[in-house]
Amino acid sequence: MGDLIHDHDDDRKNFIICCYQNFESDLVDKLSSAGTFESFCDAVTIWINKPHVVNRRLCGSKILYQNSATDTNIDDFFKECLSCSEKYNSDAIHGTCVEEVPPLSSSIGATFYFVIREIFHKQCSQFSTKEAIIMDFQNKMVNFIPLNGQGKKETVNEYDNDTETSKNVAIQYQICFTEESGKSWIALNTPRKVDASEKSYVDWLRTNLLRKLVNWSSEKKLRTSITSLRLVPVDRYNQLYNTLKEKYGRKFVEIWPEKTDPQKFVYEDVAIATYLLITWEIQRREQKSEKLQSFVDLGCGNGLLVHILQSEGHPGLGLDVRKRNIWDLYGDQTKLKEESITPSAESTFPEFDWLIGNHSDELTPWIPVIAARSSYTCSYFVLPCCHFDFDRKFSQKEANESNYRSYLNFVREVGEVCGFTVQEDTLRIPSTKRVCFIGKTRNYKPEEKDLIDDKIANYINIRSTASSISGTDGNPPAKKQKTGEVWSEGFTPRPSEEKSRNCKSVDSGTVSHIVQTVFDVLLESTECETRQLEDGRVWRKGGLLTVSGGAVQLRDLTLDEPYSKHSKLAKRDKSQYFKTMQCWFYSNHPDGCPRTAQKCHFAHGEQDVRKEQSDACTQ
Repeated sequence: MGDLIHDHDDDRKNFIICCYQNFESDLVDKLSSAGTFESFCDAVTIWINKPHVVNRRLCGSKILYQNSATDTNIDDFFKECLSCSEKYNSDAIHGTCVEEVPPLSSSIGATFYFVIREIFHKQCSQFSTKEAIIMDFQNKMVNFIPLNGQGKKETVNEYDNDTETSKNVAIQYQICFTEESGKSWIALNTPRKVDASEKSYVDWLRTNLLRKLVNWSSEKKLRTSITSLRLVPVDRYNQLYNTLKEKYGRKFVEIWPEKTDPQKFVYEDVAIATYLLITWEIQRREQKSEKLQSFVDLGCGNGLLVHILQSEGHPGLGLDVRKRNIWDLYGDQTKLKEESITPSAESTFPEFDWLIGNHSDELTPWIPVIAARSSYTCSYFVLPCCHFDFDRKFSQKEANESNYRSYLNFVREVGEVCGFTVQEDTLRIPSTKRVCFIGKTRNYKPEEKDLIDDKIANYINIRSTASSISGTDGNPPAKKQKTGEVWSEGFTPRPSEEKSRNCKSVDSGTVSHIVQTVFDVLLESTECETRQLEDGRVWRKGGLLTVSGGAVQLRDLTLDEPYSKHSKLAKRDKSQYFKTMQCWFYSNHPDGCPRTAQKCHFAHGEQDVRKEQSDACTQ
């Protein structure tokens, strides 16, 4: 804590009080707000707890100290805060749980709210920033005071509104809430004298932060709490993520042999590996152990997560029903096995510390069950994606909940039934399915294992569709599940061969019939649109047909660019395919093609086909 400001409490106190009471400021901008002072307080809380949602160059913040006061003696209050903050700061640095500021609207009855926070940049080359934050409820303003360390470069950010480039800039600023003539305003004040390097940061505060606070203040329900990376220290996560990204990310993006997008899948696995490694660091510290945890990844897919974790020293194994091309590139040290998993007494892993279910599809609800039955010390991590129950697709949507949230609640419930104290967190990965669950500790004693096992068996029995699970041989389901037989007779593992999800495997006659049927419906629609062509013809564009997952309509070839700007076809160089395929409209539309043979990219009849180019394209 000695680097916080100065070496003595009185100096620190005087520094902050001086900045607070003698702040010579200029009004930078003032925007009208539809919110109240209470909603303004909550908007400020979001900026304190989650600065990364405004500035994408930051990875988050850590609250080093916070306290409130109901008296007006600011001198005594700051002295008390700063004298207490040394020990508190030390505890926060070595702690693991997220510390956050509660909604400031709940403290309006106080006079002041004092916070010391540390901000972390995504770029590890940037030093962290410490700030003293003083919320003055009586004057309805909040001050942000940078705290300069001794012998340590201090960094906030200089923001370019387009690139948000980071430089070493730190200035005090003030956000105020005022009410004039029945209207509410939020104002930004900064020092009267700012140099050129500080000016761009002031511009960022005005164009980004101020507007964001105004928008938030207008909302009725604000989520001030941190939602992602709640179970791991964000600074340690950012540091390790950048290390693993440099070590594994770029390499595998360049050599990725799969058909999937490497930018998504590689960096997603790097992020998950980072999260798991830190979770395991915390567990070893809690258990006072130096032994690296072992693991099994059930449904490991491309195996990159297994490769990273094993390369970082953790013994493990990856299992999947189908081998991927990239498996051969990892080397023999990465243990991957092509194997189908059917939940049973034969599919437990008592010799491993952790089970991982990363988008494990039909195995997802079984991960906590297998972990519970593997050993009393076995833990699990599961990242749910596709919605599966024990032996069928999950379909129990809860009232007032999304399908995804309903499924997450089910996966959490499975872990709780299995006797785990379940923790929920949200990862920072390039995916819409980012919520994960961790079961590290049990809520029952080892000698109660049989009781929990009976509870698990009955729970599976109730949710299973196959009646034979209840034991047609007279044995109760719990006893049946302790044998080598399957735990759910209705469970079906994924096939080893991946089914085609497009129409390539459908015969051409069926495809032609479907296309013609849809075309007839569009052309006969009561909302059929028409186009007047330059040659005097009227061309029917057809109507709109709503189908599962969207809508279908004919492409409007009367436009110069009939493809959406987001379509790959709009960006692709089509010159090499010019006149190499027959025009479907020319051959099938009653009104023909809306384009002339000279303007249409496709051939109007066999005589219009570029034979030599067509042959080249088929070789």
